[in-house]
Amino acid sequence: MRIQLLAYLTVIAVLFITSDSSCALLDTAKITIRVVDESGSPIEAAKVGIGFEVNTQKKETPVNGFTDSDGRFAASERCNGYVGFNVVKPGYYMSIGQYVFKTEKKGFIKWEPWNPEVTVILRKIENPVPMYARDTNESRTNIPVVGKDVGFDLVTFDWVKPYGKGKIADFYCLLYVRRSGPNDFEYRVKINFPGEYNGIQGIEENLKQGSEFKLPRFAPEDGYNKEMTVFIDRKPVGASKWSFNDNKSYVFRVRSEVERGRFKKAVYGKIIGDIDIGTNRDGTAYLKFKYFLNPDYTRNLEFDPKRNLFLNLPERERVGIK
Repeated sequence: MRIQLLAYLTVIAVLFITSDSSCALLDTAKITIRVVDESGSPIEAAKVGIGFEVNTQKKETPVNGFTDSDGRFAASERCNGYVGFNVVKPGYYMSIGQYVFKTEKKGFIKWEPWNPEVTVILRKIENPVPMYARDTNESRTNIPVVGKDVGFDLVTFDWVKPYGKGKIADFYCLLYVRRSGPNDFEYRVKINFPGEYNGIQGIEENLKQGSEFKLPRFAPEDGYNKEMTVFIDRKPVGASKWSFNDNKSYVFRVRSEVERGRFKKAVYGKIIGDIDIGTNRDGTAYLKFKYFLNPDYTRNLEFDPKRNLFLNLPERERVGIK
């Protein structure tokens, strides 16, 4: 009888612990979110949502509140060391982020560093404008020919004649292919921007955190490169090589106009995320990228998703702020 009672109590104890396993034996963490604008001034009354992760299934204990006059909001909860957060306020773009605590303070049941201050920048909604904006991940820009420059029109979203209905070549693609087998091949695309003042420049930025409004508010006036190359290179032995970079985006300039031998104006745009390359069964390749083209001849890169100049896009090709 005594053994049966002991076994029963053991089962009850296990059930008690596992029933709240998401919080059992977790240390307490404290964090302060400080919200500022792009000039560094504190933002009061911004809504902060903090999620303290409590297990590997990404279940969270939420804590919500508003920043004080100094832009700060602090919260503490038990967690597994991972904290995610988002900040919103009318008139600003949402910003998100995460913080991972480093160590547990032995004997004190808390995570360290204790109460770190994380600065979050909210970017103001100023002048969003209509743009040609599209995610080509599903529609794919299949390069129609190997070994020949082919122009692509970003407004019509098509190759120029004779390969499509495009009218102006905003850039040219030259596809090189080497294929010796299913695991031994190389596809390389040189992207070239015609015209003296047209070009592209890369920008490194974390696309998974920070403001939902990515890249500079205005395109740079200079620093554009005439060409770039994307590639994938696979060999039977050794690691594959791939040009894709998770944190790479671009700003570009096309359709430049010249007056009396000097630059007058141009059309600017941005590409959120890197330009990716894929292969087709017919031996050609395709490009995938998410682009935003502002046709008003200003350097403004702030897109209004309610005024996309591409009408009736399939849902999978529509884009928001980013």
